[in-house]
Amino acid sequence: MKRVGFLGPLTAWNDLPLDFLRLAPEGTSVAGAFIPTRGLGRRMAGFSLDLIAEALPAMREAAQDLAEAGADVVAQFGIPFSLIHAERARDVQSGLTDTVGVPVVLMGAAMLDALDHLGVRRIAVASGYYPGDWASMARRGLESNGFDVVFQQNWVEQGIVGSVEESDRLAWEQDSAVTNAHVLRTAERAGDSADAVAVFGGGLRLLGYAAELEAKVGLPVVAGDLALYRATLRAMGAKPRTTGWGRLLDSL
Repeated sequence: MKRVGFLGPLTAWNDLPLDFLRLAPEGTSVAGAFIPTRGLGRRMAGFSLDLIAEALPAMREAAQDLAEAGADVVAQFGIPFSLIHAERARDVQSGLTDTVGVPVVLMGAAMLDALDHLGVRRIAVASGYYPGDWASMARRGLESNGFDVVFQQNWVEQGIVGSVEESDRLAWEQDSAVTNAHVLRTAERAGDSADAVAVFGGGLRLLGYAAELEAKVGLPVVAGDLALYRATLRAMGAKPRTTGWGRLLDSL
């Protein structure tokens, strides 16, 4: 039996452990813990990128706690906690693994690895609830790691929601209908310029929807949850127990 500990920020409800059990091998055990970083608000404007950039020691401490409790792998939820370090995102992940003593998977670094695995370079970014500075962080994280961002829009820019206030509210609700519409609109507006759609925002979950969306848009779709689960399964030396999850997970 493998034990996976999932880390998430204090202000986000982290239900990824239960979703992971939908595809993890039988007998997998999961537990959740929080990154003890105070001061992050419940609005995107107050969910400070500066605090996230400074959260590495707290993330290291929480990961060590999970490893000492018996985790074989630690998986961290929240794309910017590694991607804000741009070209150092994978180095941050490797450093945590070395320090903690078990594989540590960071969602942002997992996104980079997933796109590399699929062999894509021209990326259409569905920025979801990301405001301007977060969208710039996502672009910088991709471009500094060799990807070409050919298109990028968030919910407000696409007219999916009518205001920043509505975007803030939906950011915490994981509305699959909104996320799926966002993926379709991003692919349509990007046209033939993109090799893949990358969905940014850890709260935008595509497990169970990716295969259907890919059939509609004709492109691979990579989201934070899919990338995190792929990287976690790889760290476990495992495969999904079923298929039909989309190109990324089915390629394991």
